Amino acid sequence: MLQHADIVDVISRYIPVHKSGSGHVALCPFHDDTNPSMQISKSKQIFKCFVCGEGGNAISFVSKIEKIPYREALRKVAEISGFDDPRLHQLPAFTPKVDESKNRLYKALGDLQTYYRYSLSVPEGESARNYLASRALDAEIQERYGIGYAPKDGAKTVTFLQAKKHSLKTLEEAGVALNNGKDRFQGRIIFPIHNPEGQVIGYSGRRYEEGQEGGKYVNSPETPVFNKGNILYNYHRALPASRLEGCCYLCEGFMDVIALHKAGIDSAIALMGTALTSDHIALLRRLKVEIRLCLDGDGPGQEATLKSATLLNKENIPFKIVDYQGDTRDPDEILTQEGPEALKARLNRTISAFDFTLNHYAGRSAELDKTKRKELAMRFIPYLQQTPAGLEYEDLLSRIADATGFHKDAIRELASAKPISSDEFTQNVYVKARSRRPDITLKKEMSRLLLAEKMMLHYMLENPEAREFFKLKGIRFRSDPIYGEIAAYLIEFATLHPGEVDLSQLQGYIATHEESGQEEILNEISSLVLEDSSIPPFSPEELDILYSTMIEEKEKIARVSLTQTALRDGDEKDKSAANKKFTEQLRAKRKEKKGA
Repeated sequence: MLQHADIVDVISRYIPVHKSGSGHVALCPFHDDTNPSMQISKSKQIFKCFVCGEGGNAISFVSKIEKIPYREALRKVAEISGFDDPRLHQLPAFTPKVDESKNRLYKALGDLQTYYRYSLSVPEGESARNYLASRALDAEIQERYGIGYAPKDGAKTVTFLQAKKHSLKTLEEAGVALNNGKDRFQGRIIFPIHNPEGQVIGYSGRRYEEGQEGGKYVNSPETPVFNKGNILYNYHRALPASRLEGCCYLCEGFMDVIALHKAGIDSAIALMGTALTSDHIALLRRLKVEIRLCLDGDGPGQEATLKSATLLNKENIPFKIVDYQGDTRDPDEILTQEGPEALKARLNRTISAFDFTLNHYAGRSAELDKTKRKELAMRFIPYLQQTPAGLEYEDLLSRIADATGFHKDAIRELASAKPISSDEFTQNVYVKARSRRPDITLKKEMSRLLLAEKMMLHYMLENPEAREFFKLKGIRFRSDPIYGEIAAYLIEFATLHPGEVDLSQLQGYIATHEESGQEEILNEISSLVLEDSSIPPFSPEELDILYSTMIEEKEKIARVSLTQTALRDGDEKDKSAANKKFTEQLRAKRKEKKGA
């Protein structure tokens, strides 16, 4: 099928693509890209982003961007390419797997939303409708967000659902019915909560009349389908909008999300009163756009922003923070008092986590103990070290001193004690770039082996002679486990399809196996093929050189490993001999390096 598809045409249906030299480039939709970092090869029918690492063929692109299985993406690419084949219609239709024990809860909660929406429209719902009108939540908003009303007689809700063949046990498990057989949300305005697939999984009921019992909001309890710690309100609607807008606003509650919608921004989600969790992080990572923290401007909201920023930074998710500049109003209040343009202007005024942290602690050092002040200073020092001497440096120095309570001279001395060298920076970036595969060993002795194996695999992807050489010599890749997996797939595919290997079809062949780790494999193949500017042209002599290098490096690693084992496990005599040998090896390496 792939020979009928033009990858440039397919990708152009989703994002703008531009000609660049002999290939094409685009802003990568899988991360916050400002300069085109995605390369698209029309001749090889593959794409690769050299920033976030995503890569593959036309089908895998559609699969990634639409979050659908490979076989479903296959149908879509065929449709885009105007290709039809009876075998496409024989593929099983994509149906998400559903836990049958949860399916009855989804059905009950879905029927309940229909009931709540109806109840808002009847005479009893008039006072709720009036309240919604007073908050400028018109019919369009009510329809979009599924806002409803739970009748004051909670038994009516349960009776309705039982008439729809839902048992009382199911209603209790779904968090709807209390143990008295009544609706826990009775007499409240209802906001449905959905999972990322758009299914209703719970509710939040808001008090709207004076004298109503209970808190301002009553939420669904934790159930088999609902947990506030792994759900973000409005996520299913915000996901496509975020991809289009290139960012997503993380707010505190429902009304903030709705306020942003009224201001023309649909890429907004909410935490619903809980702290940011690792499950939330996974959902934010899936968006693959810049996150804009838009929590409330009051004290608790800014403290939550600081904690969220720390977590997002730790998880390497790109983000900025909406700068409230001391304004404690939330988005809904700004919209009501100043209108949509004022709210949009506020939302577009963002700062970095570094500036936010400096501003947050400015003038507050007296509130912190010495340990906390030291931690802050160490957090700020790397930024100071990377700032050139001058007015900007002095301004930053003053701000750090203000935030930490330490004298400027002490901060200056600390910053000059151990500046970050370019070598350290390069090494850190390299290790971070490779850390997506934690089982890879990144020792210095491995660097030549890694390069040799990478070049060998590059030749194998493009030349049958290299593949035969690999099989003849019985080569086993050691530096990176993914190289071994690619080689195994490649040999298997080449056996089925002798001659030149179509790389796009190879990726399709791998993807159809639906095994774990495929995405890494597909990305690495694209890297090996497109990232070839430093690799010499193929020749049999190059294969011999690479093979000799691989043998030599593996022997070195084995010797070092044996020596280190002896140092660790041998008796005193063995340790002494091993220590001498290890020292000699290091000395020889240093001489070799100086001679080079």
